[in-house]
Amino acid sequence: MNNVGPGHRRWKRFLGCLLAGVLAAAPLASTHASSHDDVDYYDDYDSQDDTGTTREPTGNGGSDWTVPAIVAGAAATVLVVRWLRNRQQAGRQQASAGEDDMLTRLRQHGPEFAPAYNASAFAAVGMVRGGWPFVMDFTHERPVMVTLRLSARGLPDIYTLRLPFGAGETGSHRLQFTLPPEFGDSERPAAIAVTATDMSGERPEPSFRIQALGCGPRAVGSVAIEEVSFLPRLIRAQAREQASYRFFSHSDFPSAVAEFMRVEPADDGERHFFVNEAPIAGGVVAGRSIAPRQWDGRDAGQRLSTGTHRLKIRAWAPTEGWVTAWSAARVSVSP
Repeated sequence: MNNVGPGHRRWKRFLGCLLAGVLAAAPLASTHASSHDDVDYYDDYDSQDDTGTTREPTGNGGSDWTVPAIVAGAAATVLVVRWLRNRQQAGRQQASAGEDDMLTRLRQHGPEFAPAYNASAFAAVGMVRGGWPFVMDFTHERPVMVTLRLSARGLPDIYTLRLPFGAGETGSHRLQFTLPPEFGDSERPAAIAVTATDMSGERPEPSFRIQALGCGPRAVGSVAIEEVSFLPRLIRAQAREQASYRFFSHSDFPSAVAEFMRVEPADDGERHFFVNEAPIAGGVVAGRSIAPRQWDGRDAGQRLSTGTHRLKIRAWAPTEGWVTAWSAARVSVSP
């Protein structure tokens, strides 16, 4: 790659060379990379995404890099972008010791998500590195503008990739590309925001479903965690029924955890609420499915969690990347 100037211009030209491979369509997808040759890459400092914002969502902890709590309505995308910018500013002001603390936490506990979030506008914190592959799987039932934003410490810009999917491009898609050298030659924390809106960019698209998100050598190979099974569709507490779950891993991950999220429908995107988790002792091994495991439909306080639930798997290696995968299937819990 030629040196062509600072910040966004370097990023834009670098990714311009990768356009033919930016969108690797999943086997079930109807979209091909050539249909997005006109995709553009934006510097969010020139956008109007924060117009009208009156307050920022709070996180789920004390760190300046915790992810935003649940946001609602048309303000969802606005609030996520505002949070992302504030996190970037805070990252510039923090000493290297603070960054080391965050990096240590990510290596020990994996990527961070809020305990409650809007599935059409959410953020995470994870490790990135220049040259690492980045992957995102998603589905949608209506036209959608999918926007991915990355803000890594030490970088001057929030890098943004926008991909429009029209009426003939609904279904399953995989976005996969390589992070440019600007992301550094060692692991660093980054804020990652995903928003899905209608084509105007103003209203969250409720049919958007995130299926997988990951970064690093072990995150890619198809997607490292696949075939996430969560059954049956209904369990009854009075009958002492339990849900069963399992998944397949393409990579070795020394650490992994299963999380159970209660899902509530909404006009602007599903709400996901953390219910409980189950660490997977010993992590997962490449080329294998974990043995089926059980969940009794109860939260971390052993209270029955009635309603619809989705399974989320987080897996990570200390220096070789991370992946998060969601089940397509849902389990309803009744008394």
